Amino acid sequence: MMNNRGSASIEAAIAFPLFLFTVFAFIYMSEMYRVKAVVYEGLVETAEYMSEYAYLTDSFEGVSVMDYPMAKLRFEEYVDDKALLEQYVVGGSMGVSLIGSSFPDDQGYIDIYATYYVRINAPMIGIFKKQIKEHIKQRAYLGKGLYEASEEAKEAEGYVFVAENGTVYHSSRSCTYLLPDIISSDRTSAIDSGYRACEYCGGGDSALVFITTEGECYHSSRNCSRLKRTVSRKSLSEVSLPPCSKCCD
Repeated sequence: MMNNRGSASIEAAIAFPLFLFTVFAFIYMSEMYRVKAVVYEGLVETAEYMSEYAYLTDSFEGVSVMDYPMAKLRFEEYVDDKALLEQYVVGGSMGVSLIGSSFPDDQGYIDIYATYYVRINAPMIGIFKKQIKEHIKQRAYLGKGLYEASEEAKEAEGYVFVAENGTVYHSSRSCTYLLPDIISSDRTSAIDSGYRACEYCGGGDSALVFITTEGECYHSSRNCSRLKRTVSRKSLSEVSLPPCSKCCD
């Protein structure tokens, strides 16, 4: 009986500290996630403000020197629970560094990199310190300036021409594949020459048909959409078609 009591006491002496350790670990883990949530929310609202503020940076010279201080000031304003950060973050809300952020970067994005240290003084463990990093990326509201930069990039890259339902892109708008010569012919001669009926207009009864030197079909109507090709100008990066063998050599 005494042995059983002694065993129970030893088990309790071992199990109770483990139980307390688990409880404290759960509590402080929850607190750490609360800190992360508060910081992240503040960074998101800061990114939203800096997206609008970037318009001034894009419009007036000299404003960019205020980007970092403005971001820090807004972050301080948007943090909802400063007391929580004072308790667990080294340096409090001011200890959240935004070094390395861009307002905006070269591609027109607000790119916020935040780094801070969470410090927890846990019983039986001591001081626990962990570095936390966050990254927020959002398009800046640059308006015309960004549009012009995009257009300049497209101009530098070059434009090509693509016909509606086309299978290749063209470097020249005057390519004969884009401007086919329409020739009048009789249906029998067109068939004998290897032309087949256009699936859109070739079913007519007229003996007069229309063909092109580059085409494979004969057309019963000169106004067939296959003879009047709709051509669009696009930047080369927007096109996934192969180049025309005639005008892209």
